[in-house]
Amino acid sequence: MEKRHHSNEEIEEILQELENGLTIDEITFEYGISRATLYRWRKRARNSFDRDINRLRQADEENARLRNLLADAVLEIHALKEKLEQIEK
Repeated sequence: MEKRHHSNEEIEEILQELENGLTIDEITFEYGISRATLYRWRKRARNSFDRDINRLRQADEENARLRNLLADAVLEIHALKEKLEQIEK
């Protein structure tokens, strides 16, 4: 069997067809790939998805932390302005 390199877009399309209900046998026959290749692509896609989820979770945690820091800074600025107004009177 001749080796053929599939682009990432082709791999995503093939995996989408698998998600849409095509059987593994249908996909392997249609695209001329082995079952092992299909399973490897699916595993790699799942791992990539898990990494993306972790990255998003970390970004959400960082956003929450930064929001809290900003809220604290705004409260501190507001308190300092009030003290400044009292001193000026």
